[in-house]
Formats: sequence, structure tokens, C-alpha cells
Amino acid sequence: MDWTNVILTIFISVTGAIVTSLVTLGKYREKVDRIEKDLDKTEENVLENSKLIAKYEVMISNLEKNIDKISGVAQSHSPLALTDKGKRLVKKSGFMDIFEKIKDNLTEDLEKEAPKTQYEVQEKARIVMSRLFDDERFKEVEEWAYENGEDLSQILRAGAIPLRDYYFEKHPEIVNPKEKY
Repeated sequence: MDWTNVILTIFISVTGAIVTSLVTLGKYREKVDRIEKDLDKTEENVLENSKLIAKYEVMISNLEKNIDKISGVAQSHSPLALTDKGKRLVKKSGFMDIFEKIKDNLTEDLEKEAPKTQYEVQEKARIVMSRLFDDERFKEVEEWAYENGEDLSQILRAGAIPLRDYYFEKHPEIVNPKEKY
């Protein structure tokens, strides 16, 4: 066998392997580029959806506030205050007993919402409380609501007022001294 043929065969084999590798890498790179574009688009969609969810939470909170005013649980002045009916509801339901035990945890949840004004504290407290509908800690309140024909959501929303007030105690820097809460 001639060394030229051996070298030529090796050269052709190596060149073929390199070309095949480059083609394969090119296809791989195309897939990576497509995946990166899809990921960018997904991230944009997630951001947009997060903004919409925040907007809808505020809208729902405003609707719930009006429901509470109509049903006589909260007074319609600023800041919101529980009516006698609302006070009885949170007390009789057992909400206040549970609240006293977990108010620091609820305050931490509210702190994650980063409210900066009294109004934001009030509204974000309502949002935090509305998220607790399926929370195991409020099962006794849920049972009481069922047995007494009351609305658990309304009890939790009414509970946002004590949460707001406790938050103000922990964060006096937010409180406007002219307003009584």
C-alpha cells in the first residue's frame, strides 16, 4: 500500500468528519437560537400576564369593597372601618382569635406587597386576605360561615381591616398623623 493513498484516505476521513460535525453544529445552533427566541417571547408573555393579574386583583378588590359597603360590613368613609355588623362577624366567626395567633405572619405577607401609602396598605391587605380562602388556618372560620349562612370571603375581607391596623402599628412611618384609623 502506498503512503499517499493512506494519507489521502485519512485526509478524506478527517475532512468528512469535520464537515459532518460542522453541519451538525450548525443545526444545533439553529435549534438553540429558536429556543432562545421562544424563551424571550415566553418571558414577555409572563411579564404581561403578571401586569394583567395585578390590575385584575385591584379591580376585584374594588368590587369587593363595594359589596362590603352594601352588605353593611364596612363603613364607606376613609379609612374603611368595620361596622358593628362587621365587628360581630370577625369576632363570632373566630377570625379574630386566629388573627391574633398569626398576625405577624400575615404582616410578613403584606410586607412582600411593598405598600408605600396608607391606601396601598389598606388595598393590599384586602388582596392578601382574599388569597387565604383555602388556607387551612381558617378552616374553623369556614365551618362557622357554612353553619351560619355567611360568606367566608367577606369575613376574610373584613379581616383585612385589623390586618391593616396592625400593619400601621408595625410601620408608623406610613401613617398620616392627621388620619385616625
